[in-house]
Amino acid sequence: MDSKHYTQVLIDGKVYTLGGSEDEGYLQRVASYVNEKMGAMRKLPGFTKQNNEYQTAMIALNIADDYFKSQEQEALYRDQRDEMERETYSLKHELVSTQMKLEAVLKDLEERQNQLESLGKEKGKLERRLREMEKSRSSGEQDSNVVEVKFSREEKVDVKERIGEESSGAKETAAAQEPQAEEKKETVSDTRQEEEKKQELTRRAIHAAMEARGAGHKKH
Repeated sequence: MDSKHYTQVLIDGKVYTLGGSEDEGYLQRVASYVNEKMGAMRKLPGFTKQNNEYQTAMIALNIADDYFKSQEQEALYRDQRDEMERETYSLKHELVSTQMKLEAVLKDLEERQNQLESLGKEKGKLERRLREMEKSRSSGEQDSNVVEVKFSREEKVDVKERIGEESSGAKETAAAQEPQAEEKKETVSDTRQEEEKKQELTRRAIHAAMEARGAGHKKH
């Protein structure tokens, strides 16, 4: 069994000896609370004029009122504590969920970076290959130009002979066409002369008609 603790306390101007399992400090606080409550009640107007039973009942009721109010306050604090615990749990859950999402995003970002690096390497390979192909093609075109320019001596002579033959043929064709051109020129000249003669005859006929008409007017 727990040993009891005893202490002397002052309540309403009187000394009492209290004993209990609690320590002396707790007993002193309880006695001090009762003493303060009785002193506060005695300060109320008309309270001391009431009989002792009434005063005792009023003091007990006020102490009971403080007790129930403290219980209500404790219940309110308990509810607030429970609400805070629920909010804390919810925040922890959200924090864990956010951390998981963040880890997933970081993992995806790492994978994308790896893909980007791989694509960069592949791009570099393709660019080098393209430069090599362009260099090879340029070298091939130069070789082709050199081959085309390097005619053999016989080919050069053959080309010159062909040019000479084509030039001679063109001269012969022009010489053969010269008489025909002269004939065409003479035909065109004769045609022009005939047209000029016709125009001259027409002018003379018109002139004669106008003179004859003028002579007729004079006779009248």
